[in-house]
Amino acid sequence: MFDSVKNWLNRNDQHQADKQKLEAEAKDFRLPGEMMPQVFKCLFFAGLGVLNYRLFSHAVPGLWGQSTGVVAMMAEAIALYATHNFSRSAGLFRFSLGASGIVLMAFSMVHGTFSILDLIGVADLSHAVQYYSRVVAFPLLAGLLGVAVVAITMTHPKNLVRLKQALAYTSIVIGRANAASELELMRAQSVLDQARLDRQRERTRREAEYLSEVEKLIAVEERKRAMVAAISDPALREALARELGVDLRQSQGGAQHRTAYQSSNWQPMARRGNGSVLD
Repeated sequence: MFDSVKNWLNRNDQHQADKQKLEAEAKDFRLPGEMMPQVFKCLFFAGLGVLNYRLFSHAVPGLWGQSTGVVAMMAEAIALYATHNFSRSAGLFRFSLGASGIVLMAFSMVHGTFSILDLIGVADLSHAVQYYSRVVAFPLLAGLLGVAVVAITMTHPKNLVRLKQALAYTSIVIGRANAASELELMRAQSVLDQARLDRQRERTRREAEYLSEVEKLIAVEERKRAMVAAISDPALREALARELGVDLRQSQGGAQHRTAYQSSNWQPMARRGNGSVLD
């Protein structure tokens, strides 16, 4: 019974000891280093590059052979770059590195094999190899190198980031251009609306002035006719009417009309007044 109690009390100490043991094992674990394989890989590719350059400079004497050898060494450098960064890439960039590395590595291995066989004296360069080195090698390697470089640079993560930045900046610029265009359109529309408003105001002002002058003319004509109608002397009234351009018949007709209207307004009141008296 006492042992059971003791084990129950020491269970936390045992758990802590097991935890420390696992942590110590994790700290002691080390992944194998890649320094030696990386060094050997670089030496291997450097050797292939030298063999490629030796093949073309030996098979094609002169500047053309040296230029072909330089292009072959550049292709070898791209193949080394592809193999070194293949495990550090993803997506289209990884595919570009893998395809470029495999194709360029295959050509480099073939060229290196021909070169080392000729170097150790096992087999001389055949007529076909010399023809290939002189006519086909340079445009073929240059084309493969160009395609590989373009594919790698176009799919590089930095270029993808630049592409997204360019798209975002283009959207911003287009948005600003649309906003500026809308603002300019609103300003032009405002100018047109203001011009229409000013035209309407000017038209209203002119019509108001015209009506005011017409009212003044009507008042003057009515005053002339009233003055002519108020003259008791027929000769003077006729002379003044000719002088003022007033038609006496219209004046008399208007006066009679006003008199008849006043009489018609007065008689019913008189009747109503008489009626009220009679009542």
